Amino acid sequence: MPARTWSLGSLVTLFAMGCGAGQSSSTVDDEEIFSSENAIVNVDHTDVERQSIGNCWIYAHGTWVESLNKSATGINFDVSQSYWTYWDWYTKLASGSSYDVSEKKEGDILTRSIETGGSWQQANNIVRRYGIVPEAEFVPEDATAEMSSRQKEALNAINLSLSSGALSTPEARRNKKLVRDELNKAWSLNASVVAWMNQVFGEDTSRDLSYGSSANVTGAPVISAKNFKAKYVSKSYSGRISTRNSVLSEAMNAWKQVSYPSNYSYGSSSSTGRRKFQISVQEAAHQKAPVIVTWSVDFNAMENNVSSPLAGSFNLTTLKNAGKPGRQGGHMTVLEDYQVKLTTGEVLKANVDVTDPAKLQAALDPSATIEFIQIKNSWGAARPDRVFAPGMPGYHNLNMDYLNGPIAWCTETEGLLPTEKRGCNTHVTPWKSVVLPPGFGSSYYY
Repeated sequence: MPARTWSLGSLVTLFAMGCGAGQSSSTVDDEEIFSSENAIVNVDHTDVERQSIGNCWIYAHGTWVESLNKSATGINFDVSQSYWTYWDWYTKLASGSSYDVSEKKEGDILTRSIETGGSWQQANNIVRRYGIVPEAEFVPEDATAEMSSRQKEALNAINLSLSSGALSTPEARRNKKLVRDELNKAWSLNASVVAWMNQVFGEDTSRDLSYGSSANVTGAPVISAKNFKAKYVSKSYSGRISTRNSVLSEAMNAWKQVSYPSNYSYGSSSSTGRRKFQISVQEAAHQKAPVIVTWSVDFNAMENNVSSPLAGSFNLTTLKNAGKPGRQGGHMTVLEDYQVKLTTGEVLKANVDVTDPAKLQAALDPSATIEFIQIKNSWGAARPDRVFAPGMPGYHNLNMDYLNGPIAWCTETEGLLPTEKRGCNTHVTPWKSVVLPPGFGSSYYY
């Protein structure tokens, strides 16, 4: 499987995300329908990459964008997550608000830091306004390394500017040109990159790529979302599944975020609610859809023993054996596969192609049992401190017992304090939400 530390951070509305230390109008081709054969493990993924700061939501969005584009073009397009991170920080800083800047005082020393978490909606807004840039065009060394060291360096530099430098006051942060100048320095951008960014957006960012704006990308490596090819499936009201040869701007409008039921309330008042949700995810997986999965991480639930049958998974057994919660936070990843036990007792294993349409249909039976879902992660593929799903470097299995929970949740998420001082007084359902193609997981079909 293709391959390429995250830090945990705050939780955001809809849990989407504080992962901290996470081409023109569409056309529907009714004749071209994704085959169900071999579909469970055939999501068109690009290489695994490794985040160095709490921006997993940007990496998940990049995986989603690259997958849709690969389905449309057959090409592995390498998006620049650093470019989107730059514009995320600009958006947060230029408002002058204190909401996205946290303060911490130790003795007489006051430090400020920018919030690195975000959401599916925030990622879409960044892409709509500032487009897509190849990784090599923004920070060239990012294109040849699994992890971007520049992101961590830039974060340290911008936090220093917030604490004691040019951006230490809200008034200074409302000076858009000053914010851009500080970001350019923090990211150590070369003169040619600054030049094309200024050409497209203006030194004070008076232009962008949103509707009605005057930004001109001619000669710059910026691709507007309305010109970036994307291919994905759509489900009609009658249940017919077809493909859309479309563009990213329309995909971002068409795909929808759906919350996982925490109390079996999805679609009914009975215990069938969660199973209905799971079937929607399975149906999308059968059609090669790169479903975005948002979930809560407790590192004490991750099985790092390579000899364990649970190796590379997040599960309740490992968490219970730990005897207490570990480091915690929100995370956003993208679906690769799942494993299911049929009503006959047969198990359709993850990463094994299923060529029998009857078995794929049987996997959707309400009485079938999902054992785990497998996700493409942004923790890198070569980590001596992380055991991955067997044979799948960069991927983890999320067991359903863990995803269903509930698990204890702590106000002190880093796990540095004794358990009794961490405020672990609430319980959460770890599976938070998914982002599904149009018509999947909704009573309204596109």
